[in-house]
Amino acid sequence: MATPQTDTKSQTIELATTAFDAFCDDISGMFGVDMKCSQKEAGIETVKGFSQKFKKLASVNFIKSEGILNGTFHIVFDQGGLFTLAGTIVMLPKQRILDDRKRGSAKEAEGMTDAIKEAGNLLVGSWDRIFREEMKGHGHFLQSNTYVGNPWDNPKEKIGLSDTEEFSFISYEITIDDYPAFNCGVILPEAIFAEPPAQPAAETPKEEKPADKEPVAEVEKVEKEEKPADKETAQTAPAAEVKKEEKPADKEIVQAALAAEVKSEEKSADETPAKVEAAAGPKSEDIPESAKGKEMPAGPVSETIQKMVQSSSLPDGISLSALKMCAKDIMQKEILWGNADDSVQQAMTKMQQADTGYMMIGKDELPEGIVSTFDLASAVSIYLKPMFAKWRRPTDDATLQIKVKWVMTRPVRTITLDTSLTTIMENMCQSGLRCLPVVEKNGKVIGLVTAFDIFKALLNTTNTNISSAGKTLQTASLA
Repeated sequence: MATPQTDTKSQTIELATTAFDAFCDDISGMFGVDMKCSQKEAGIETVKGFSQKFKKLASVNFIKSEGILNGTFHIVFDQGGLFTLAGTIVMLPKQRILDDRKRGSAKEAEGMTDAIKEAGNLLVGSWDRIFREEMKGHGHFLQSNTYVGNPWDNPKEKIGLSDTEEFSFISYEITIDDYPAFNCGVILPEAIFAEPPAQPAAETPKEEKPADKEPVAEVEKVEKEEKPADKETAQTAPAAEVKKEEKPADKEIVQAALAAEVKSEEKSADETPAKVEAAAGPKSEDIPESAKGKEMPAGPVSETIQKMVQSSSLPDGISLSALKMCAKDIMQKEILWGNADDSVQQAMTKMQQADTGYMMIGKDELPEGIVSTFDLASAVSIYLKPMFAKWRRPTDDATLQIKVKWVMTRPVRTITLDTSLTTIMENMCQSGLRCLPVVEKNGKVIGLVTAFDIFKALLNTTNTNISSAGKTLQTASLA
């Protein structure tokens, strides 16, 4: 009977081919080329034997893996692959690519490092998508380093592998349009398949009485909590550079919430919808065990929701009637729809014209995914911003043609018309999402509830004179 480690290795080799096919499809769709891949062999190899297949120059992408595959592995392209793939991404003339394949020097190869890193980002995105959907226990992939040059004269120093070290090796032959085929290989150290050590069972924390809690300490903890990076996309744009529309000066609490939303936007594409029972009020005994002890990223909206869900007392000014509201009472009924094959640029235009921060992806009102302006801003190159215009390259413009299906959140976590406000907040706490589509029994989307809708509902039920009239911006502008 096969051991779990052997099963994992076999599944990894199988999924690697599927992931490369997805990568080829992504490159083909993005750059208008015909890229195809075929597996040649899989077995045990050493660097010495591997170097015979990948002579001269090569590019090596270091991929860090977390989850059931735990460690770093390498994806290597030979000289033909290095210059063909990089040349395709930066849109070099065909003859230049052919010349570089034959006579390209180490210096010219190093000049392609940025393009190879770009290819590595796209590669990681394709692989991560396939492994997330097909391999149970997969965490995520992250490109941690890139080497371009001749790694074979000192492999230990340059790529971290000794001459005699054995590893699992999968070789592929790849073609792009009518260019000569080139070679690619995946180096998987045996340690990456090792079963992670069992973690000791955590003791169940004793439930504290409200009087014993220290609110100040809890707030400081939330403020110091750092948010893990969730998404490796083709290109990322720092959220701090996304511009925010100004609000009236007398609405400071709404301003704080808007700023927090831009900083705390987070995707959770791997999670399946969780069933959470509705609670009649904010009683601690009504909160599911899975929700207790979890913290949302720091921010006024997040802190308020977190305290209301986990505390037996209401924040000052919040009435109990607010928590008895349902999705149908606070949802937005106007929904912008888009297609999975829309480009990022097309999606940006649609969302700016509709003045909305979220767009549903699907057909006939059935959801396939959901995308936010934060997702789109994270997908395109930072060099598209006016302040970096002098460094703008063709590859930066190419990020605008990335398809929405590669950056949208899926599967879609949904709620129903009768889902209570308390349950909606619990779902947001657990998933990290800031927008939940509202569906009918037939699965069709009829509305959206965002963190801002919740905040507006709470403001409308306070005993203060704060007004939330007017449309609330869902997320930052891309301008």
